[in-house]
Amino acid sequence: MNSPRPHSPLLRLVKISLSVTALSCALALPIRADAPKSLLPAFGGEGKEFTSKAKDGNTVKGWLPTDWTDNSDWAPVTATYTKLTDSPDKAAGAVRIKIEKVEEGGQLQLTTYQGNQKYKKGTKYVVGGWLRSADRTGIKVGMRQQSEPYEFYHEDELSTGPEWKRFEFTFTPATDIDAFLMFIVRDAGSVDLAGVAVEEKP
Repeated sequence: MNSPRPHSPLLRLVKISLSVTALSCALALPIRADAPKSLLPAFGGEGKEFTSKAKDGNTVKGWLPTDWTDNSDWAPVTATYTKLTDSPDKAAGAVRIKIEKVEEGGQLQLTTYQGNQKYKKGTKYVVGGWLRSADRTGIKVGMRQQSEPYEFYHEDELSTGPEWKRFEFTFTPATDIDAFLMFIVRDAGSVDLAGVAVEEKP
């Protein structure tokens, strides 16, 4: 019986060379860049329940993503926020805003006081997310002043429909500004919101 032939030094060197080449190629493969991060807290699946008293005996309650807040305690509004499980983006959270009652002079306001509030002159920012409303309740979104007269630097009236729809708008401040991103609903009805983000673009 013939015994196996020992590997020659040349064959051994070729094998080592091929292994080093394969490793070098693997290390040279491009690494997939992370998705751009929102300048605001993630509109995700983590959050908490809350209840707050609003004007004239009204109540706003429900669930909101972490560091997002309802700012309607000054208004004659009754509303409920509900966590949804059918977000159009698996990495994003979703919430249903159901406004049962809005009295004269009232409106629901959703915002966050966390994250970026300073926006730089000449810099392009993109606001995006997803919307849905079976009864086509309208919703406004914009960048609002932090103090009186509480005007919007940029605002958009968003149309809704029964299926999830992507919305996106850009704004470029003419001066350095301090602002909140705010959503406003003025009428009774139900609107779903998901995956809200603000990104700085080159």
